[in-house]
Amino acid sequence: MRFYDLKIFYPPQYPIDPNAQKNIFKQISSLKNGVFNPGCLMVEFDIQRFGESTPKGKSVISIWGLGPKEMQQARQDLFGMTVELWVGMSAGLPLANPKQQGLVMKGTIWQVLGNWQGTELRLDLVIVAGPVSQTDPTPLAPLNLTLPWNKGMKLSVALTQCFQIFGGGYGYNINVSERLINSFDSTMICSSLAELARQVNSLSKRIIRDSNYSGVEISVVNGNEFRAYDNDFANHSDSSTLSGPVRVSATDRRNNPKKIAFTDLVGQPTWVQYGKIAVPCVMRSDIQVGDYIRMPEKLRPMVQASSYSQFRDDSAFTGVFFVSSVRLLGNSRQPDANAWVTIIEAQVETGVTSQ
Repeated sequence: MRFYDLKIFYPPQYPIDPNAQKNIFKQISSLKNGVFNPGCLMVEFDIQRFGESTPKGKSVISIWGLGPKEMQQARQDLFGMTVELWVGMSAGLPLANPKQQGLVMKGTIWQVLGNWQGTELRLDLVIVAGPVSQTDPTPLAPLNLTLPWNKGMKLSVALTQCFQIFGGGYGYNINVSERLINSFDSTMICSSLAELARQVNSLSKRIIRDSNYSGVEISVVNGNEFRAYDNDFANHSDSSTLSGPVRVSATDRRNNPKKIAFTDLVGQPTWVQYGKIAVPCVMRSDIQVGDYIRMPEKLRPMVQASSYSQFRDDSAFTGVFFVSSVRLLGNSRQPDANAWVTIIEAQVETGVTSQ
C-alpha cells in the first residue's frame, strides 16, 4: 500500500507545548499501529532533489481534509517550522517493497496557503529544503557560509573547514579530486548553499580542464548531510563524517550501483536530452543525487512498430547511469499508478580520462 508519514516540528525558538511528544506539532500517517489506515488524510506532494549548483525550486506538500479551525490556525503558526516527510510502499501489494521507503525531505516551511472550495479544505506547504539560518528564523535569511580556499590548499580541506564551521547538525561526505588546488587566495563568503555550489563548480572546471570532467557538485542528502563529489575518481579524497545512514564514498557508489528491477518501473525509460534519460519508478526514497543506478538486465530495445505490447517485457536501456536529479510526485488516493512515482533523471556514466 502507499505509505507516507508527515511530521511537523516546532522550531527551536518556539515555546514547546508541554503535551507534545518529541517537539512534534503535528503528525499524519497512512499507517496506524503498523496497519494501513483507509481513513487517513489525502496527501499530495512534489519533492525536488537536485545538485545545488542548478537549483530547481521549492518543494510543495498539500494536505486535504483538515477542519476549518485547524486549517486557519495552521496558516498562522506553521511558518518557520521544520517538516520531515517519509514515503514509499508498505506491505500489502504483491510488488510492493517496504525496504525502499524512508526519508525523502527535511526542510523549513517558507509559506502556508489555506484553500477552501465548497466542502474541500486544503493546506499547501511550500518547503525550503536543506539548511536555513540558525540566527534568523526567517527561512530565506542569509546563511553566511565561508569557504577559506587559500593558495596551495586542496578544495577537500577547504570544504571540510566550511562544513565544520557551519555545524547545525549537518554531517558531510566529501569526495573530490586531490588535484583541485587553488593558485591564489580566495575566501568565498556566500549567502546560500546554492551560491557556494555554483562558485565551487565553476572554479573546479577551470582547474581541471578535461572535457569529461563534471566539476564539483554539492547536494543535501538524507535530510542532514552535505554531499560534495566529482567524477575524477582516480584522485579522490575521502573526508567525511558519519551522520544518519551508513556513508559510502563516491567510488563505492560508482562501483556498487543501485539496481533498478524491471518490476520497479512504472513506464518505459526515455531520452530527455543528449546523454540523459528519465526513469519513472514506483515511489522510493533510496535514490539520491550523486548515486549510480544499473538498469535492468536482459534488455532489448523495442523500437519497431511490430513490437506489440505482449512482447514489451524489458527496458530499452542498459548499463550504469549517474543520477543528476530526482523528483517525487505523489497523491495518496489517486488510483492511477502514475500518481505515486519517483522520476529519476540520470546521465551516461563518465569519468576523467586524463591524469
